[in-house]
Amino acid sequence: MHIFTLVTDVEKVVESLRKQQGEFALALLYNETLDAGRGWNLIVAAPWADKMGDADATRVIAHALHDGLALENQPTISRVTVLKTSDPFVKDMIGLYPVTPGARVPVQQLTAGQLTEGSGFILYSQKVA
Repeated sequence: MHIFTLVTDVEKVVESLRKQQGEFALALLYNETLDAGRGWNLIVAAPWADKMGDADATRVIAHALHDGLALENQPTISRVTVLKTSDPFVKDMIGLYPVTPGARVPVQQLTAGQLTEGSGFILYSQKVA
């Protein structure tokens, strides 16, 4: 598994969800290191997920990942975390790491909220009306 293949696959799924459900405030592919082969966590926050509720939004995202990821990339995502757009971590991410749609940003040492370790790829980090 090549990490950029995974990131590209996840970007496609997130973009598909954005078109179907609405904008994301945060979409972050997170792990301990950028070159990890497994154990990735997709962390998202979106107004539509706030309205839908964490459990339903998690199911929608998990189904989209299952349907949209290449078979070799499916086992690399071990967790989907849905946060409220009002969560302090989400607000910190938007303030510290603003990322416009379409600009994937790798981060070696992530520091936001109470998280001070780990790495990831920020796909969305923006204020959403």
